[in-house]
Amino acid sequence: MKQITVRYVGDLDFNGKLESIYQTYEKNYKTILFHIYSGVLDRELLLRVTGMIQSRFSTEQIIGSISAGEIKQGRLMDRGILVSAMMFEQSDVRVFRFPESVGKEKEVGRQIRELTDEIEDLKALELMFPGTNLNTRELFEEISKCPPEIQVFGGYAGGHATDSGEHYVFDHKDLYAHMIFLVAYAGKELHVTVDKSVGWQTLGMPFKVTKADGNRLIEVNHRPAVELYQKYMQIEVNEDFAQETFEFPLMAQIDGEEILRHTNSVEADGTLVLAGYVTQGMDIYLCYGAPSDIVNKVDVRLEEMYRFRPEAILLYSCSVRKSFWEDFVNIEMLPFQEIAETAGFHTWGEVNRAKGSGEVLEYNITLMSIGMREGENKAAKKKDGRAKPPRVDDSVLKGQAALIKRLTKLVYATTTELQKAYKDMSVLNEKLVIMAERDGLTGIYNRRKTEQLINECLDETANGSLSGLLMLDIDHFKAVNDTYGHAVGDVTLKDFAKLIGESIAGVKGAVAGRWGGEEFMVLLPGLEEKESMEIAEALRKRIANYTFEEVKHLTASIGVTTGDGTEDRKGIFTRLDDALYEAKEAGRNRVVAAD
Repeated sequence: MKQITVRYVGDLDFNGKLESIYQTYEKNYKTILFHIYSGVLDRELLLRVTGMIQSRFSTEQIIGSISAGEIKQGRLMDRGILVSAMMFEQSDVRVFRFPESVGKEKEVGRQIRELTDEIEDLKALELMFPGTNLNTRELFEEISKCPPEIQVFGGYAGGHATDSGEHYVFDHKDLYAHMIFLVAYAGKELHVTVDKSVGWQTLGMPFKVTKADGNRLIEVNHRPAVELYQKYMQIEVNEDFAQETFEFPLMAQIDGEEILRHTNSVEADGTLVLAGYVTQGMDIYLCYGAPSDIVNKVDVRLEEMYRFRPEAILLYSCSVRKSFWEDFVNIEMLPFQEIAETAGFHTWGEVNRAKGSGEVLEYNITLMSIGMREGENKAAKKKDGRAKPPRVDDSVLKGQAALIKRLTKLVYATTTELQKAYKDMSVLNEKLVIMAERDGLTGIYNRRKTEQLINECLDETANGSLSGLLMLDIDHFKAVNDTYGHAVGDVTLKDFAKLIGESIAGVKGAVAGRWGGEEFMVLLPGLEEKESMEIAEALRKRIANYTFEEVKHLTASIGVTTGDGTEDRKGIFTRLDDALYEAKEAGRNRVVAAD
């Protein structure tokens, strides 16, 4: 396998470069694939460039993307058109096109999944999207069903300007705003490694997403989402809002993966339009870029890539990383060129398959590195003149950059302490809630909480439907305490409560609570008297047949009633108490329904 990267600077020069590539390809290789990354949106020029490729090679294995930055041999080149020719000796590479995909994402995902069953020795799928206006959740849910060993990667097209609408993919026929390109890489001897590097750290406390719609973050903690930046970062809404918030993206967890989301724009009501979806109920954090952490993450990936010994490398790097590094943008990309020929582009979003869950997810602010080779790892078996893998040279980060580096370490340390304190406080609050709602001995709801749940249920059933109530009393429980002592009595009460809980576990919405002493209450939402009586009788039999640890056998008396929420609550509880009393007076170990 071999990759050759060239820049278009004119027709005559480009024809010469194509001829040189052709001579190499014709003599030694079976398949060729062209990637074109263009920072120039000029339809006529792009069709001329792709047409020259198609004419010389008689191939439709061409995919192009409008780019926010073109990466040639590990460097961000001056804005222009970059062409990568990837040549394979044995492998099969096929390009598939899915036109007008918006609104048909689930169907397209299903078609891609079905393709994976038809292609022999499939190793990787590459996806190229025209911007971020697709419902990628539905698309990726289907692609995630592909066999787990298949690697998935890709990028979103987008121009250099953050406020531009330059979101196009293209080939030798046209530019497309709704086309999805898919490249299938297959071959017995083909090996592919894909991974991402991030390095951004959370800042401050988590915020709860209380309203969201796809990639629109509407409310956070029941407040307009824009307040995240206005209140905590002092960033006002103006024409530079998206650019100013780029360096402080949001982080969430999706399927156990840390996912970053940067803001593309803000709507009049304060809704943030993100480069990727969020969902209601998730926790999100503000984030910041920590240079030392970013470098460390890239170094880890460089070592992995070096051990893999690829013959070609693709880098798909988020445009936010380019904005973050500014004049130092090349330091994290150049070392890859020391391993193999490297090409790629700065994206408006990246695609990768999560290592653990196998889910295909949309990412932001990652450096996606893809290594490919054909055949065994020959270079690893021989000395190649390098004792160690290449590393990021961060010696340029001096002066002001070094100060920022130290400040980020300070922010990281204080944020970590703050988040730990918040977590400890959350755990303490949970314990306090449990203490306030649970019975200290049995662990089930206490009387106050049980009565609250009953009243809430009756409020909801005030439209005429019924809910059942059971009041249970352990027969002759005083004798247990007198004979065996209070310690055994306490154990018996715990076992009794557990027995009730297990008995009603299959009843939807059922709740058990300790009413006081040896009395217990059960709420059966939505059940009428007949069903409530059946459950009570089954519970009575189970108690009578159960063998307790010390006292062996006990019985219980149970009163049953129903309520619809329209009558006085005191009357319901009085009626229930009367039913239980009647069960006791009638000889105990029985169920009595209230009149």
